[in-house]
Parts: sequence; structure tokens; C-alpha cells
Amino acid sequence: ADRAAHIGVQAQKQAGLNWIGVLLPVGKMTGAQMRGVAKIAQDLGDGDIRLTVWQNLLISGIPNDKIALAEAAIEALGLATKASAIRTGLVACTGNVGCRFAASDTKGHAEKIAQWCEARVELDTPVNIHLTGCHHSCAQHYIGDIGLIACKVSVSEEDTVEGYHILVGGGSGPEATLARELFRDVKADDAPHIVEGMLKTYLSRRSSSEETFHVFTKRHDDAALTTLFGECRP
Repeated sequence: ADRAAHIGVQAQKQAGLNWIGVLLPVGKMTGAQMRGVAKIAQDLGDGDIRLTVWQNLLISGIPNDKIALAEAAIEALGLATKASAIRTGLVACTGNVGCRFAASDTKGHAEKIAQWCEARVELDTPVNIHLTGCHHSCAQHYIGDIGLIACKVSVSEEDTVEGYHILVGGGSGPEATLARELFRDVKADDAPHIVEGMLKTYLSRRSSSEETFHVFTKRHDDAALTTLFGECRP
């Protein structure tokens, strides 16, 4: 299953009841939003809130006649029940804001990638983009369509900046595959431009509108992908 399947209104097996998948931008929410979601679950649902591996949450037990009210209440909190194809596959670990192992601000950089690409790429199918801050890989960069693992990039003999090694072609479930590394030592500031270029290259070079990013990368070897995506790097 992918993240897109866990966003929005879905009917439950119990007649007349539904669950709503709420998108949390890179898995973050405020205390006020937490209390608001709890109130929605209590007042309009069955009181349960379920968390998913895609860093979003589900509110269950919502009757048909309360769906619109629940969606409006969620939107009033600054959250959403719909998402772009960029955000539906975006996952980031805690990053160096809250983890001493992480080498970069993964959540901040994921948000920048999303904002940059949403405005520039007409993506018609979700692409899983995973950003992780260290080798522990809490965000599982190795199974992302595009995986980024944080590193420090030297810009002079004394100074470094936050950056990433970039991998492509990972998958899970029936498409279980480990991603292959294409680029090393990419500065974080360059990551949004590179991801934009990779997505645009995929859209322009795929065999059909049905070909996923995973299949696209699988039918090209590393040398071909390096050539195809090479122009994306500044």
C-alpha cells in the first residue's frame, strides 16, 4: 500500500461508518492541532486515532452524515485530507532538529523539496521520496523511489554544509528492491532542483503514462540512469 491510499475518506466495513486519513506535512503537527484532532475523533468519530508508517493519521468511526463536518474541522486546524502526488510519497525522519545522530535537517529539507517541486512538476502518480538523517535509516531511504541519506559536504578545507547522497529505484512489498546510489555529496540547497529534474526526466522519458518511477528506474542500468539524471545536478 502507498501513502495515497491512506489519505481522504474511506468507507469502513461497518455500514454507514468511515475513516478519514489526515495528511501531516512531513509528519509534523502542533500541540493545538493534536488537541483539535482528538476533539474531532471524540465528537465526530469513535474516539480512535491510528498512526501509519506514512507519518499521517486516521480518524475512524465517522458516520456518513458527519463526514463534511469532520473534513471542515480538519481543514480549520490547518491540516488536509487531500495531497499532491509529491506529498503523498514524502517521508522524512526526525533530522538533526531532534536527533543527535542526524547529519541534516531532513524534515526542513523535505518541506523545501515538496514546495519547490509542487510548483514546477505536474506529477500524475505518487513517487516515494524518503529523506533520512543517518545510517540508521529511520525513514528507510533504501526503499524509496528516490532516497536521500544525509551527509556533510565539504565546501572548503575548514567548512562543511548539510547535504545528501541520492539513491533511486528502491521498493517494498511485491516490488522489494534496494535503491542504487547515483549521486554523492549533494548540497541540501541543491536537492530540490535535482529532485525536480529527476521527476521531469522520468515524466518525459517513461514508456507510457502507466509506467511508474520504480519500473522506469528498473529498466535502466546505473550507467544509463547516471546519464539520464546527470544533467539534473548543478
